[in-house]
Amino acid sequence: MKRRDVLRTLGISAVPAAWLAGASRALAGQEKPVEKVKDPVCAMNIDPSKAKGKSEYEGKTYYFCSDGCKKKFDGDPKKYVQPPPNQKF
Repeated sequence: MKRRDVLRTLGISAVPAAWLAGASRALAGQEKPVEKVKDPVCAMNIDPSKAKGKSEYEGKTYYFCSDGCKKKFDGDPKKYVQPPPNQKF
């Protein structure tokens, strides 16, 4: 199916050329979903390519949603990379 046919089926008459290029790749199965990572400070899921900062600790890279989270991590990385202690119920 051609792009114009897909757009007509969706009821779209005019779209930016950049959107068409992205849509055609997605329809062809060429785009992979972005794999998100978790900010170790606030637990927000973020796209590593759009992270506000990153730090290396013990051979692993950690990504952050903000400069504030990065500063907290850099101040005490062990606090954020160690699993929480087992809780007894």
